[in-house]
Amino acid sequence: MITPIKGKLEDLRQLQKSKVREETRRAKAQQAAPRHNKTTADPAASAVFTPEDIALFRQTVRSVTPLPEANRYARQALDYGNNEYFRAKRAQAEGAPSIDRHKPATPVRAREQKRTSLADKGRRRPDLPEGAYVQRADSVDLIKKLLSGQWPVAATLDLHGANSDQAAERFDRFIHSCLAHRVRCICIVHGKGYGSAQGTAVLKEQVLAWLKNMDAVLAFSPAPENMGGAGAQIVLLKTPASD
Repeated sequence: MITPIKGKLEDLRQLQKSKVREETRRAKAQQAAPRHNKTTADPAASAVFTPEDIALFRQTVRSVTPLPEANRYARQALDYGNNEYFRAKRAQAEGAPSIDRHKPATPVRAREQKRTSLADKGRRRPDLPEGAYVQRADSVDLIKKLLSGQWPVAATLDLHGANSDQAAERFDRFIHSCLAHRVRCICIVHGKGYGSAQGTAVLKEQVLAWLKNMDAVLAFSPAPENMGGAGAQIVLLKTPASD
């Protein structure tokens, strides 16, 4: 028996309508599912810490004792609200000049004009760690604070591969920029002299001499091992805010 074509077309239309209704129903169900799950979810499952988490934490720290007040330091984040400083840092990173050539001579250029005896300023002091330096005799505690991280290192100069003239120029520009932007604590990486022709740390001795001859340097010390050890110096600068 041959089914009329009209009947087949009507069946196809009904099938298509049924399929559309089914797809619409599924779409609405999927949209409603997250809201339903959110309202019926177990409150304990969405808690930040479960009672078991809290019990485990308390058990872990039960033998911990507070540090003595004398050894505690509340670290302060850098002032990212200082827009002028960070704008200048970004401009310098993008290639803008960081030095105003019309300003007075910078520390390295003026070092020959100073009359301070490096021999006197560089004498070994028994109350300081090996290689450490403080500008004032009553400021020995600065070294302990410096190495404990009381002042986070805000800028670093790496002099690896530079000769004496190049190092002097880069040191000059770096210190000038740090003082201009009131950077308090810096790190200068001079290396240990393994790659020098003489096999000695010539650049290190020059950097130490430049630092000792600067009024703006309050203290410096060889860096911790994770920051370069004897191949770097952590330096505390005197800024207008720290006077």
